[in-house]
Amino acid sequence: MKKLIVSTVLAGSMLLSGCTMWDDTVTNFKSNTEGLDRKITVYSQTGEVIAEYEGKNVRTEVNDGGQLIINLNGKRVQVLNANVIIEENTAE
Repeated sequence: MKKLIVSTVLAGSMLLSGCTMWDDTVTNFKSNTEGLDRKITVYSQTGEVIAEYEGKNVRTEVNDGGQLIINLNGKRVQVLNANVIIEENTAE
Protein backbone atom coordinates (compact mmCIF):
# COMPACT_ATOMS: atom_id res chain seq x y z
CA MET A 1 0.00 0.00 0.00
CA LYS A 2 2.85 2.35 0.86
CA LYS A 3 4.52 1.69 -2.52
CA LEU A 4 1.27 2.47 -4.32
CA ILE A 5 0.94 5.84 -2.56
CA VAL A 6 4.58 6.73 -3.23
CA SER A 7 4.23 5.70 -6.88
CA THR A 8 1.06 7.76 -7.28
CA VAL A 9 2.62 10.86 -5.71
CA LEU A 10 5.75 10.45 -7.83
CA ALA A 11 3.76 9.99 -11.05
CA GLY A 12 1.56 12.98 -10.24
CA SER A 13 4.53 15.23 -9.57
CA MET A 14 6.16 14.12 -12.81
CA LEU A 15 3.01 14.96 -14.75
CA LEU A 16 2.72 18.39 -13.20
CA SER A 17 6.38 19.21 -13.75
CA GLY A 18 6.18 18.01 -17.35
CA CYS A 19 3.47 20.45 -18.47
CA THR A 20 6.00 22.67 -20.25
CA MET A 21 7.58 19.65 -21.88
CA TRP A 22 4.13 18.50 -23.03
CA ASP A 23 3.36 21.98 -24.43
CA ASP A 24 6.67 21.94 -26.34
CA THR A 25 5.90 18.49 -27.74
CA VAL A 26 2.46 19.61 -28.94
CA THR A 27 3.94 22.77 -30.51
CA ASN A 28 6.64 20.74 -32.30
CA PHE A 29 4.02 18.32 -33.65
CA LYS A 30 1.82 21.19 -34.83
CA SER A 31 4.82 22.87 -36.44
CA ASN A 32 5.79 19.71 -38.32
CA THR A 33 2.28 18.84 -39.52
CA GLU A 34 0.36 22.03 -40.20
CA GLY A 35 2.89 24.82 -39.68
CA LEU A 36 2.69 27.81 -37.37
CA ASP A 37 2.06 31.52 -37.74
CA ARG A 38 5.65 32.81 -37.77
CA LYS A 39 7.83 35.75 -38.67
CA ILE A 40 11.42 34.93 -39.69
CA THR A 41 14.09 37.60 -39.99
CA VAL A 42 17.47 36.76 -41.55
CA TYR A 43 20.44 38.98 -40.64
CA SER A 44 23.91 39.29 -42.16
CA GLN A 45 27.02 38.91 -40.02
CA THR A 46 27.10 42.72 -39.73
CA GLY A 47 23.53 42.90 -38.44
CA GLU A 48 21.77 44.09 -41.59
CA VAL A 49 18.39 42.57 -42.43
CA ILE A 50 18.79 40.36 -45.49
CA ALA A 51 15.25 39.02 -45.74
CA GLU A 52 12.00 38.68 -43.81
CA TYR A 53 9.46 35.89 -44.19
CA GLU A 54 6.02 35.85 -42.62
CA GLY A 55 3.02 33.59 -42.95
CA LYS A 56 0.40 31.47 -41.25
CA ASN A 57 1.74 28.14 -42.49
CA VAL A 58 5.49 28.35 -41.94
CA ARG A 59 7.52 25.21 -41.24
CA THR A 60 11.20 25.20 -40.39
CA GLU A 61 13.83 22.52 -39.95
CA VAL A 62 17.58 22.34 -39.55
CA ASN A 63 19.37 19.67 -41.58
CA ASP A 64 22.57 17.79 -40.74
CA GLY A 65 24.78 20.46 -42.32
CA GLY A 66 23.35 23.22 -40.15
CA GLN A 67 21.22 24.74 -42.90
CA LEU A 68 17.92 26.30 -41.90
CA ILE A 69 15.19 25.23 -44.32
CA ILE A 70 12.05 27.37 -44.41
CA ASN A 71 8.88 26.07 -46.07
CA LEU A 72 6.53 28.98 -46.74
CA ASN A 73 3.50 28.98 -49.04
CA GLY A 74 4.80 26.10 -51.12
CA LYS A 75 8.27 27.63 -51.51
CA ARG A 76 11.44 26.33 -49.92
CA VAL A 77 14.20 28.69 -48.76
CA GLN A 78 17.57 27.50 -47.46
CA VAL A 79 19.60 29.79 -45.20
CA LEU A 80 23.36 29.38 -44.68
CA ASN A 81 25.84 31.35 -42.57
CA ALA A 82 23.33 33.89 -41.30
CA ASN A 83 21.79 34.87 -38.00
CA VAL A 84 18.09 34.07 -37.89
CA ILE A 85 15.32 35.05 -35.50
CA ILE A 86 12.12 33.01 -35.66
CA GLU A 87 9.14 34.51 -33.86
CA GLU A 88 5.92 32.59 -33.34
CA ASN A 89 2.82 34.76 -33.44
CA THR A 90 0.49 33.50 -30.77
CA ALA A 91 -3.03 34.75 -30.27
CA GLU A 92 -4.20 34.39 -26.69
